[in-house]
Amino acid sequence: MTADKKFLFIGMFLLEVSFSFFLFFTIFLIRVNADIDQSVTVTSSVDIGKSSPNILSIDIEKGSVTLLPNSTKTVNCSVEIKDYDTDADIKKVSAEFFDNTLSFYGDSDDNNYHYTNNSCYINTSYGSGDGDYLALATCLFDVWYYANSGEWNCTVNVTDYSGYETISSNTTQIQTLLAIGLPSTINYGTVNATFVSDENITNVTNFGNVKINLSLSGYAFEEGDGLAMNCTLGAIKNISIYYEKYNLTASNPGQLSLTEFENLYTNLTSNPVVEEFNLNYRQNDTVNKATNETYWRIYVPTGVAGTCQGNIVFAATQGG
Repeated sequence: MTADKKFLFIGMFLLEVSFSFFLFFTIFLIRVNADIDQSVTVTSSVDIGKSSPNILSIDIEKGSVTLLPNSTKTVNCSVEIKDYDTDADIKKVSAEFFDNTLSFYGDSDDNNYHYTNNSCYINTSYGSGDGDYLALATCLFDVWYYANSGEWNCTVNVTDYSGYETISSNTTQIQTLLAIGLPSTINYGTVNATFVSDENITNVTNFGNVKINLSLSGYAFEEGDGLAMNCTLGAIKNISIYYEKYNLTASNPGQLSLTEFENLYTNLTSNPVVEEFNLNYRQNDTVNKATNETYWRIYVPTGVAGTCQGNIVFAATQGG
């Protein structure tokens, strides 16, 4: 082989080797760039075994509660529940209804500020469509008339047979209740003309949930007539409102003259007058001490006889 051919052969060989390296790295870089630019989506999955119940809503008496004088009001805390392990998995629903300012979840019961229902009724027939998962719990509370007014909280606890627990709450308002209780009559007995009756003691009981004062007025035939009583006999047959009087703070037993009577007692009037009474609402669940005495007398003028009858209007107003 001549020298020229030898150099030509070597040159061609080196050219082929260079081209091969160039081709290899070009393909390699293309593949690397392709791997970088492309994205790959991988599907992941899991099977849920058991799940906790969900409290969808808590409705309390459609927004507010009005109590009943000297009685209990049944308050319904209605709870909509969804359990994806089916409603048959719901084991127990309990609830507490309490004054949101003075009490808390887990507090002991007291008729003024806390009530508990440990066994709410569960309706698993509730709902349509996905009704197999829905239930409606009815949590009832017999709330006394002297429960505090203001914002109240219903906190619900739902447990299921899978061992899960869910707690949620909602609030409502208990409205102010002004209510009083008195005997049906104030009887002064038999009183001779120109004499003052014996003192009549009449109890006033607070059957509401706030401290009260008293508004007082009287009439014989109709409100504002200026009369305390109308009588069946006599030349006048009416006793003026001026002659019927009261004392809201102190008893004055024994016989009194007209002057003493006028000095110790306050005139009843035809128009309502608000008097400070400061009778608190009931605080004791066992004994009702929300009662105060009021003291009444009447003077019988000349010109009336027979049997006399009138009306005294007691009204509660909110005290301080």
